[in-house]
Amino acid sequence: MSTIPTSPIPDALFVPERMKRGRTWYERMESILDIAEPLLGVDRTRGDRAYIRRQGDGWLFVTRDPQDTIYFPLNTPFRGRPRYHWLDGADGIRRGHFVPEAMNDRRESEA
Repeated sequence: MSTIPTSPIPDALFVPERMKRGRTWYERMESILDIAEPLLGVDRTRGDRAYIRRQGDGWLFVTRDPQDTIYFPLNTPFRGRPRYHWLDGADGIRRGHFVPEAMNDRRESEA
């Protein structure tokens, strides 16, 4: 993986679970959102939010869309292939940018 200190807003993040802070489930969730939402360009004042999915391997998958997946669904021509190109950040967070096929897929689903 490569590191790019100034890249465009990512489409997804892998945040290490060790970055969670707080005693309660809510505090831990909010601590991750406090990190992830600015990186994803989420603006809660506009009603935006980020969605966290635990991966079970020490990583949290975070996106702006609750329907986003790490890999293409099995019912597509790109089945099982990664939907993102991942870049490792110096902060330990992996930033995912849609591969071209995923960007086309997103545009078609929004039309």
